[in-house]
Amino acid sequence: MKVGIITILKVNNYGAELQAYATQAKLKKLGYEAEIIDYLFYKNPGHKRTSMSRPVFPFSMSARVKEWVYPKLMALKSLPYRETLKRRNSRFARFHQENTSLSRTYRSMEDLYASHMDYDVYLTGSDQVWNPGIYSSLAPYFLTFAPAGHKRISYAASFGISRIPEFARSYYREQLRSYAAIGVREKDAVEIVKDISGKNAEWVLDPTLLLNRQEWMEVAKPYPVEGDYILMYELTPCPYIRALAEHFHKEKGWRMVRICKNASPEDKDEEVLNIVDAGPAEFLSLMAHATLVITNSFHGTAFSVNFQRDFYTVLPQRKQNNGRQRSLLELLGLTGRLLVEGSPWPVTLNVNIDYAGVNKQLEEERNKSIHFLKSAIDGK
Repeated sequence: MKVGIITILKVNNYGAELQAYATQAKLKKLGYEAEIIDYLFYKNPGHKRTSMSRPVFPFSMSARVKEWVYPKLMALKSLPYRETLKRRNSRFARFHQENTSLSRTYRSMEDLYASHMDYDVYLTGSDQVWNPGIYSSLAPYFLTFAPAGHKRISYAASFGISRIPEFARSYYREQLRSYAAIGVREKDAVEIVKDISGKNAEWVLDPTLLLNRQEWMEVAKPYPVEGDYILMYELTPCPYIRALAEHFHKEKGWRMVRICKNASPEDKDEEVLNIVDAGPAEFLSLMAHATLVITNSFHGTAFSVNFQRDFYTVLPQRKQNNGRQRSLLELLGLTGRLLVEGSPWPVTLNVNIDYAGVNKQLEEERNKSIHFLKSAIDGK
């Protein structure tokens, strides 16, 4: 059985690259011939924007300006760090070259839709592939390029929001009808699918959790940091995370280390070791060996759990787009590791997590998710 997967990758984001790898890696371990359909996400510099790939939904002028300006600002910010950026980009590219099964590259929607593919099953992968805020056509991520008569399924797809706007409901209803099986990454998404389309969806684990620690360490590469360290990983700026790290640094003497989102340092002082050139393989090693992880990232949370690290997940004061972290930690009985930004410091004596029950629950959920995946592919 040959499975073609479309998802978000090649955007130099740790979570995106690792979830993409994990889906096809797990399918291969299950005995399928799995390949990622290498359609470049619109944020990849190699993506060719055309009239066909225009956004499905209207965007405000400010949102359109932001989409145009932000990449240019990031490019300007990285100018002083060109050598670091080159090294970082090389590590991201090398990860997929060494580990990921990819189709030929499709740079435009026209190129993708003109291709003659021969997969038995077409699969929408994980990440926020169904987010209405994507400033490009969502059609590829609803598998509308798949040949008629071929099965279409999703695994751990995410809307990225807890409610679909009224103006978008009819579009989602129409697209979801073509799916033989729907697996979603968040608990809220099960209700969204049911409400919009009347179809049943199953809440499944993020693909990064389908692989265990040992399987991840097989593709990890060392990024040595001496001694015990607190690892900070932020997707959105959060001064509380730095302040919390300083609290533990003073109490425990652990070194403060940050995995930066880009090739430029995020801390201007020497108290923090800023890691600016890690690729996905190095990210895995840094997570696996951290003494304590403090993050506001879903994948930062997921890898903390998978590597059995002590951690805290920080949520913004305004509840916004944090259903992923909360859903996962509720499922595993770890809501005590959630901190709302601005909360009093946790007691340092209670930093250690007893993973015995967590591991048992995670293994049960992993088996359920694998069962869904196999049934979706093999079922009639």
